[in-house]
Amino acid sequence: MANQLLVRLYNVDLGDFIYLRVPDTSRDVHILIDCGTLSKLGVLTDHLESLKQELPLDANGKRQLDLLVVSHPHEDHHKGFIQEHFQDISIQNLWLSPAYDRHNPKAVGFFALKDAAVRALTSLSAFVSGQLKLEVDAILEMTKSDIIQYLCRGMDQGITPLFASADTPPEDLKIFEDGDIKLKVISPMSNIDGYYLGAKGLDLSADPQALTLSLAGEDLSMAQTQMLGAIMQQGYASLYQTEVNTQPNVPENLSVMDFEKLRSRLSSNVLALAEMTGKIENNLSLVLLLEWHGKRLLFTGDAEWSASYKGAVKAGSCNGSWNVMWAKRKADLSQPLDFLKVGHHGSENATPWTPKKENKPEHPINQILEAMLPLDHADDALAVVSTKRTNQYPSIPNRELLEELARRVKNVETNYLETSTSPKAIPANISQPTRTDLELDNTGHQLPFIEEYFDQ
Repeated sequence: MANQLLVRLYNVDLGDFIYLRVPDTSRDVHILIDCGTLSKLGVLTDHLESLKQELPLDANGKRQLDLLVVSHPHEDHHKGFIQEHFQDISIQNLWLSPAYDRHNPKAVGFFALKDAAVRALTSLSAFVSGQLKLEVDAILEMTKSDIIQYLCRGMDQGITPLFASADTPPEDLKIFEDGDIKLKVISPMSNIDGYYLGAKGLDLSADPQALTLSLAGEDLSMAQTQMLGAIMQQGYASLYQTEVNTQPNVPENLSVMDFEKLRSRLSSNVLALAEMTGKIENNLSLVLLLEWHGKRLLFTGDAEWSASYKGAVKAGSCNGSWNVMWAKRKADLSQPLDFLKVGHHGSENATPWTPKKENKPEHPINQILEAMLPLDHADDALAVVSTKRTNQYPSIPNRELLEELARRVKNVETNYLETSTSPKAIPANISQPTRTDLELDNTGHQLPFIEEYFDQ
């Protein structure tokens, strides 16, 4: 196994924690891609402590990691990056998604949109309760600003993060002695506003009145517009009952029913704004292509695809990451893969494929999956899904997608039995690729990780 490339995907519930050991000319190169989960930190901590024992010691007695990659700023990918986890690990190279880079002049609109969403959510959280508050606070928790700052500081190790993109010069990505081994970043493009944001959010103002009018929509009556303009000078406190404001401030020219409808609409649109921001961040996932002695392995983060414009890329629009990759880096995706890390935990919007509809032509986006995992290459290809079905995301992983992937890879299971009672649960005896959440050992116990080996 010394000369074999190792890919290990840890079972961290819903999240990504991926370790690569890549044989180079005179050494092994150790790479970690993401360290996140939507569950408690304990599941990450145990796996990370175990992994440390396999890393080599540097001259100072620390465990050495040659490259750490953080695909994008969501907690299911970066929750584990806290100082106590990494203070005894020496990191040689740190690659971050451009979604972390606030100095990027081509991401001004994106960060304006993100800041607007955080302001709106933070303000809304202070005045709502019940299920709505749980939902708002869960979205705020996803970004974990303290972790973002820690990563952007180089994890306090004196290293300068590389905000990598498909535009990063190849020499800046060189980490292997062997010039024939390459780790490419094929997404995203560095021009975030131009490719992934489009016109959305570019005109948002920091002024709360302008933001609220934008969130509420453009088809408001004059009375509603005047009401919003007046009460938003005081922020969300005027919309909700608080200790200071015993009753919401309902204007005389607006009925109580209309006021409640407007307040509900505003809350829904705040969540919609947050959802749009999260979608863009998914599309800013670092997508890595490892080429090693003829083997091709693709790690996709949570990159999404868009069905709009028949899969084409349109200027001034929120394009999907896969759409842009196919337009700009088609050569890297046009050859068959030996390994695919299935995107976004098996979500239907993260692998470029959609079922053919009756009496409709096949969607053009499907040509990407056919190029990467052609049906006539199924005996040579592998795919693994890092996932766990949850009540919050019952459609992840997607059954139709997993069945399609099972037609295209050799590591297929048919004896999974999900314990979920959700209507979205995948029945037993459905063919699907290896999943981190359902693999058992010979005694029926859950495996802590999935490993795949590749020979030269």
